[in-house]
Amino acid sequence: MKKVAIIASGGDAVGINSAINALLQREELDIIAFHGGYDGIIEQLPFILSSGDVQGAVSCGRNLLRSARSRSPLTRGGRDSLRDRLRRLAVDQLVVFGGGGSSQAAWLLDQEGLPTVVLPMSIDNDIQGTQYSIGFNSAVEVVTQALDLLHNTAQNMEGRVFMLEVFGADAGHMALAGALAGGAHAVILPEFPLDIDRLSARLAARLSEPHGYALVVCAEGYPMADAHFAGSQGVSIKIGRLLENRLGFKIRHTVLGYCQRAASPSVQDRLLALTLAQRAANAILAGEHGILIGIQDGQAVSCPLEQALSGKRQLDAGLVAAAINLQMIT
Repeated sequence: MKKVAIIASGGDAVGINSAINALLQREELDIIAFHGGYDGIIEQLPFILSSGDVQGAVSCGRNLLRSARSRSPLTRGGRDSLRDRLRRLAVDQLVVFGGGGSSQAAWLLDQEGLPTVVLPMSIDNDIQGTQYSIGFNSAVEVVTQALDLLHNTAQNMEGRVFMLEVFGADAGHMALAGALAGGAHAVILPEFPLDIDRLSARLAARLSEPHGYALVVCAEGYPMADAHFAGSQGVSIKIGRLLENRLGFKIRHTVLGYCQRAASPSVQDRLLALTLAQRAANAILAGEHGILIGIQDGQAVSCPLEQALSGKRQLDAGLVAAAINLQMIT
């Protein structure tokens, strides 16, 4: 029997309840949990999750672990406090649901003597070592549903341009996948410089067609001078003003915001979380640590945290090619 503590760290993403359920089903593991991310280990009491409570929550967008962005892992003293608290509780291993920053903290703790395993939880989907992160697919479904609705109103009154700003931090995975799935006419990504004149021409051409309209998806992290920083919102408004100056009419804006984090978890995210948790349990029982459990070509795999932290995951080449072929990237 191994005693394992579990936390969710960083920005929240739905789907982890399925992973928690899978971990609780393993009789060889004694699971305790903390709310509040890494800081919660120090500041809060642990609690026990029953399998009955968890099984009913796999369809819910309210996670059983409340997440937080923590300060304690940033200093050696803070990490010492984390390890001391878990040692007093006789915890053998820490499982972290989180993204890049949370993985960095987990790697430091592992290097300093606290065995850790990371399950990737991020709507940004920018973590090396896995093709998909828990929560990404559910967030993309929200983007797609928003585009479906914008298609409806656009067709009801032709001759308008709509811009939808989506999350993703400084990566364009969500914007690209959502734009393709939702049938947008253009997408603005941090990974590609924007040619505002070419985009204006593309939109003008769309509007010149019978019953013409245009939908543009903009990633929140597109870099612009004096614009909002990644993780904030509003860069699409500035780009929209540039387009208005060239096109001579108003751009209709939708900043999708935090509802992207709040969907009911998709089937894909539930199955992904379940698959990763099963592999994580096996890894813990085999004595593995300092790893991120990812998905590659449909198979759960272990990736050393140091490798997972070596850089950002690049955009899917196939999706990029599709967007270029559809003239969505100008």
